[in-house]
Amino acid sequence: MQKVVFTLTLLFLTNICSANVKTINAKKAVAIPPETLRVIYPKTLPNLDESLLYPLILLRTALERSGYNFTLTPSPRLLGQNRVLREIATGTGINVYWSMTNTEREKMLLPLRIPIFKGLFGWRLMFTTKRQLPYLSQIKTYDDLKNIIFIQGQHWPDTDILKGNNLTVATSQDFESLFVMLDKGRGQLFPRSILEIEEEKANFEKKIDLVVLPQLMLKYKSPIYFFFNKDKPEIAKAVNEGLKVMRKNGEFDELFFKYNRDFIKNAHVHDKIIIELNNNELPRLTPVEDKSLWLSIDKVP
Repeated sequence: MQKVVFTLTLLFLTNICSANVKTINAKKAVAIPPETLRVIYPKTLPNLDESLLYPLILLRTALERSGYNFTLTPSPRLLGQNRVLREIATGTGINVYWSMTNTEREKMLLPLRIPIFKGLFGWRLMFTTKRQLPYLSQIKTYDDLKNIIFIQGQHWPDTDILKGNNLTVATSQDFESLFVMLDKGRGQLFPRSILEIEEEKANFEKKIDLVVLPQLMLKYKSPIYFFFNKDKPEIAKAVNEGLKVMRKNGEFDELFFKYNRDFIKNAHVHDKIIIELNNNELPRLTPVEDKSLWLSIDKVP
């Protein structure tokens, strides 16, 4: 924002009234927002009905509750995650994204530190194969996991989390190759969040003898945030204000359970041995002490 300084007094007042912040909730010089916020999110899948996509519904509702005028449109083409993050960081197109956080990501982008899935992304059931199930069904403790090879994506934050807990991980860059690795016995367990595992099982169980380990679940703090450009915080401010309204009037929880209740129910968490892992990649400012932001196991019916 170009500043024209007429007097020393005006300069002094301008400096007082300006604020510079590094996060949503800190103080930063905020430019006057445009009359209409033009919000661009990354296109997800070619044939996906995005009107049913929970993060997008939450984003749209928060913008509506913020009181700002806005447009919300997808990017013109599908992009990989790294490209999406670069576009947000450079301000060259996409300007909002929902993703798992880590320290590097929070250095590059502006996080809104409200876990939109209340931590469910860190509730991990595990794929295996029918032929490996008799042996794996005996696993009950963290020490038992030390003899297992886990399968994960090469650049996934979850890979670093597992390794940070002294567990052995085999990786691949290609998603479908991870299931091939499991089928060929190059690993025994493939952890997936309770939000992902049902659909992936339906997609891959006809290709391999895929089963979900029945007795065990991993759990670690793994928040999914909305991320924005650090130097253009107007959209982030609007979404933050809208989410505050939604959390206060109960609309946030209403949407959360509407779109995630079945995932929680189908995970049968009360029938599982739950092994909690540390997330050493969790940024220092993660609001782990605010229990209202997370779903706890004892709150699951």
